[in-house]
Amino acid sequence: MEFDDDTIRALLRDPSKRPPSAQLLGFEMIDFSIEGGWAEVAFSPRPEFANPAGAVQGGFVCAMLDDAMAVAAAISRRLTIIVPTLQMSITYLRPTPVARVIARGEVLRFGASSVAMQGVLRDSAGAALATATATAVPRPYPG
Repeated sequence: MEFDDDTIRALLRDPSKRPPSAQLLGFEMIDFSIEGGWAEVAFSPRPEFANPAGAVQGGFVCAMLDDAMAVAAAISRRLTIIVPTLQMSITYLRPTPVARVIARGEVLRFGASSVAMQGVLRDSAGAALATATATAVPRPYPG
C-alpha cells in the first residue's frame, strides 16, 4: 500500500508511529522529497548520550545518520519498504554537541537488491559534524 505525500507527512510527524530507537534519539521530521530521494530530520540527543568529553558518543551519531538515510530511502518508495543496513561508513568531522542537530539523508541509487545512500549531520549553525555512506537491502514493509 502506497501513501500520498500528506499521509507520509502525518505518519512521520506522529511520535506514536516512530520506532523506539527513533524516539530515543529524539527524531523529528523536518522535510522530505519523494522524487528527490532525500529527507531532513532533527535529533535531540539526551545528556546520557555524552562521552567523557561532553560530546555525543559516536555510536549515537552513527545511529542518527543511519535513521536519516533509511527514512529517505523508505520515503522514496512511499513507505512500502524498509532498508536494513548492510554496510555503513562514517567520518566524524567535529564533536557533536548535546543539542538539537539536523541530518539529511539521500538516496544515491535505488536498485532491485541494494540501496546506496549518503548522509550528513549538522549543528544549528550549519557546520558539518559527521558524514556517512551506507548500503542497505530493500525489504517489503512488515506492517
